[in-house]
Amino acid sequence: MGLFRLLVLCTLAVSCTTTSMPLKIPSHLPFHLRGCNDTDMLAMAASVLQDINNDLKEGYVLSLNRVSAVQEHRQDGLGSLFYFTLDVLHTTCHVLSKKPWRDCEWRHLHEQVYGKCKALYYVNRPLRILYLPAYNCTLRPVSRRKIQRMCPDCPSPANLSDPKVLETATETLAKFNENSKSGQYSLVKVTRASSQWVFGPFYFVEYLIKESPCIKTEASSSGYQPTDSGPVGICRGSLRPSVDDKKIANVNCDFFQSQKNESTHSPSKDVLSGSVQYLPDLDDEESQEMDPAECPGKASMSNPILLPP
Repeated sequence: MGLFRLLVLCTLAVSCTTTSMPLKIPSHLPFHLRGCNDTDMLAMAASVLQDINNDLKEGYVLSLNRVSAVQEHRQDGLGSLFYFTLDVLHTTCHVLSKKPWRDCEWRHLHEQVYGKCKALYYVNRPLRILYLPAYNCTLRPVSRRKIQRMCPDCPSPANLSDPKVLETATETLAKFNENSKSGQYSLVKVTRASSQWVFGPFYFVEYLIKESPCIKTEASSSGYQPTDSGPVGICRGSLRPSVDDKKIANVNCDFFQSQKNESTHSPSKDVLSGSVQYLPDLDDEESQEMDPAECPGKASMSNPILLPP
């Protein structure tokens, strides 16, 4: 299999100023092309992606597949601005989990989302400043046509507004609440869904949950008080028919770590500019383009996923 070429549709354009971390670029200073497989560049790229993940408020944690390009702009004793282009992949961790991307598993090919992140990274080693002022990520799912060609029996993406998707989320969450000893939970929103035909429709969903008040009954009462802290975990559930026409629900939920002790002020957050754009899948390979600034001999983090040609 050849490596699925990635499409770059946008160029990062940011203007940020700050007195403590100067970002104005003197025009007389040259750009220096850095090696994508340099150890220090790989370490820096890993930090850049972690900062991006820390800034995200929704979606899934991005992992570093490889470094596509690095340029350095030195600033007359004021440090350097690095321009990174990173090939990234979705993981199974939700960004609200705050898990480091290295601790998260890559998704299977049939549910993979891939793309590029372009980022500015300011480094001043004498002053011990490492600072992410801006980033832009463009992501898209792997082509359905290519997945069907390689794995016709793999689950296919389902419309999140499909009533069967909501039914799957509702029934699997009901099963979780029935067995829960920590409290009761309600559905926030479905984040992913897919379906597969086995001996009937088989639905898979991922959804965020939040704490919910217990339902009082004549036999018992609950002193549990709900909170307005937002999603507290993510569940993965499936619903399928059985041979006797009964539905079989399976579910497991992971709860996010408490963020109560997280600092509410970060200097880099004050001027950080970042965005993530999701694009539809590509079914026409001819429409894909290579990044003209790619490094020769790109560096790979771990074993890169081989996407269909």
